[in-house]
Amino acid sequence: MLLILVILSCYILIRIVSIFSNYLKAFSKNEHFRFAFGIAAIIVGALHIMFPTFFSHLFSTIFKSTYTATSISGFIQIICGVGLLIRRVYKEAAILLMILLALFIPLSIFMMMDYIPGPLGPEYEPILGYARILSFPLLIWILFKVCDMSPRKGLQTDRFKHDI
Repeated sequence: MLLILVILSCYILIRIVSIFSNYLKAFSKNEHFRFAFGIAAIIVGALHIMFPTFFSHLFSTIFKSTYTATSISGFIQIICGVGLLIRRVYKEAAILLMILLALFIPLSIFMMMDYIPGPLGPEYEPILGYARILSFPLLIWILFKVCDMSPRKGLQTDRFKHDI
């Protein structure tokens, strides 16, 4: 959920800066959103490394060493965030980030089953748990749409339109 908030704030900032920047005007809104997703992944990945105790509750259901798992996921998020900013490798980075986000869905479910309180306390955990379970598929879908990962994308040409 932190990732969603950071993505939205980065997207708003990129859209404001694109009004004044001729360089950013050349890019489409999808590319602006991809840039925002990349910057947000870098920021949240750095937060995973700098403040591992804030994120360790998610990994405590499976791993004994939550510090290591939190640091590794933060490092992968930073690498994927940088990859999303580079035009040649953004699809590969998006696939890796989608896999990482998909791994967080069962971790969130296990956390809800074991009732491990998050950083805000046990009274907010049921609401945050369900929101977390719903936010990861939403992030995967957004990343799928923003990076044009559809296998039918290449088939949308005039050559394949057949009027029968």
